[in-house]
Amino acid sequence: MKTTVAKQEGNSVHLDIEVSPDEVQQGLDSTLQKLSKEVRIPGFRKGRVPTRLVEQRFGMHAIVHQMLDDYLPEWYAEAVQETGIDPVDTPKVDYEEEPEPGKLFTFKAEVTVMPVPELGTYRGLEVPKETPEVEDAEVDARVDRLREEFSELSPVTDREVKKGDFVTIDAQGALDGENVESASVVDYAFEVGAGRLLSDLEDGVVGMKSGEEKIVPVAFPEDYPAEDLAGKTLDFTVSVKEVKEKVLPPLTDELAKDVSEFETLLELRLDIRKKLQAAKDMAAERAFRGAAVKAATDAATVDLPSVVVDRQAAEMLEDFARTLSMQGGDFGSYLNMVGMTVEQMLADVRPEAESTVKTGLVLDAIVAAENIEADEGELQERVAQMAAAGRLDEGQVRSRLEESGRINVVRQQLLREKAADLVVESAVAVAPPADSAEAEPEGQDSATEGTEVSAETAGDAGD
Repeated sequence: MKTTVAKQEGNSVHLDIEVSPDEVQQGLDSTLQKLSKEVRIPGFRKGRVPTRLVEQRFGMHAIVHQMLDDYLPEWYAEAVQETGIDPVDTPKVDYEEEPEPGKLFTFKAEVTVMPVPELGTYRGLEVPKETPEVEDAEVDARVDRLREEFSELSPVTDREVKKGDFVTIDAQGALDGENVESASVVDYAFEVGAGRLLSDLEDGVVGMKSGEEKIVPVAFPEDYPAEDLAGKTLDFTVSVKEVKEKVLPPLTDELAKDVSEFETLLELRLDIRKKLQAAKDMAAERAFRGAAVKAATDAATVDLPSVVVDRQAAEMLEDFARTLSMQGGDFGSYLNMVGMTVEQMLADVRPEAESTVKTGLVLDAIVAAENIEADEGELQERVAQMAAAGRLDEGQVRSRLEESGRINVVRQQLLREKAADLVVESAVAVAPPADSAEAEPEGQDSATEGTEVSAETAGDAGD
């Protein structure tokens, strides 16, 4: 077989493919043999029908079309492999004359291929980078959170209920003077203002004292789950049985000893500040990395085929649906809840899908331009990490990745990460604009994570 790249227009490649007379004859003979085993003709056992009778019964035209159904995809695949192109969609195949026994057969294929970006500047890019600092108020908030965790509830008898108090009540709702059985609670404890009860009832308790009773009108919303109460206003007789307030431990060294391994409050605060600073520095570094790769991506030129972006958007939606399912949710129910169709969601994620595809292609182009490689040791280390994350056997994970072909996806991920490292390490950090909002740029994470093979996927591969 012989394949020629006739022309290339953008992302469309036109192939001229010649199938030798011998290959055509082999295809016809194989098709006849297959039909002779499947067809039933009176007087012959199944599988024993002579091929000449098969040809007489079906005719050469039908047999040729059956052969094309069987062999055209195979010949096309061989042509793609021969030319080294990377198809991203179903080809358009055409031929002027049908194959004939003992004659050369030619056909054409128009193939959409993955584009190769034209790289712009990707070394020495000036990229904004935050220099975060931890404020005293942030440390105070963490200390207060610890105080909340170790707080105690103390009875209150000398004042009225206020928001933040913990109260225990009995409440009986009535409609037109008649008690409603489904609208009552006994010894019900809750934090006032936390939103566990209808706001009218919670607000009605504010200002009462322990041992006090009063009637509180409570309006139920139209969409209230209990249909017999939805949209109605009931009079609740509310009795406050107990009131407690949250008492926070004092800010002393004793607090540090109780909530941590430190002996003093100062040591505790210093440790909190250190951890907060580390988290902020990590976030700033990640944002800088994302911004650097985004700048390299923006500097490149690439014409993305719509089919590639559409496929990426569909994969993103599938991942979302799979995550929902793992969390016990249902994608169809989610769509009903947010009032959207699949088509609308696909349109919403399409810009992100386009950014993800472009970033990945740019990183691939940098890999090629810089001759970046991932050696076997690095690849095996990544496989080991995947196996450890999924608590799977490393050898089994590697075998399944090899069998399914997903090992190449893992290798691509490693290479893209190395390309991103090159961009980031050569980037020059500059002060961000004074009015810039702290937001992590899109692109880098989605590109390198978009090819990630999870431990779960590795475990399933090849099954």
